[in-house]
Amino acid sequence: MPVSLIEVYNLLPRTNCKRCGTVCMGFAARLIAKEARPEDCPLLLEPEYSDNLRKLHEIIPATEKELTGLMIDDDRCTGCGICIVVCEENRLMNEEVLYGKGGRYEDELVLGIEEGKVRLLNANRCKRAFKPPEFCRACVDHCPAGAIDLVTP
Repeated sequence: MPVSLIEVYNLLPRTNCKRCGTVCMGFAARLIAKEARPEDCPLLLEPEYSDNLRKLHEIIPATEKELTGLMIDDDRCTGCGICIVVCEENRLMNEEVLYGKGGRYEDELVLGIEEGKVRLLNANRCKRAFKPPEFCRACVDHCPAGAIDLVTP
């Protein structure tokens, strides 16, 4: 069910301070459109609004790109699987990945091959999505086709 503008607006400070660049109703619309993050409102970072910030994250979850910054170009991906093997989190989850065999269906891998292309299977397991995030470029640096790139989340 889509999030309503009023539901998001009611979780904002509703001061219309414009410190985020617009009034609260406009900011609510930007949040729904994924043009802004809740942290872009300075008032939401204050302790008195911590519950509101948590609720906003629940009703407007971050996308995989926002969590990790990974961009995968399907047109360039050859499905070689090198990124799967060099991912430290994948190797920790499955010994077979360590030996270059790939994971099993029940494994919670970060990256995997689906229909011949690499896919981000579990963004929350990516080191870049940790709290605090860890700097990691293994998949980007080892992709021979240049199909994986990083953007600022």
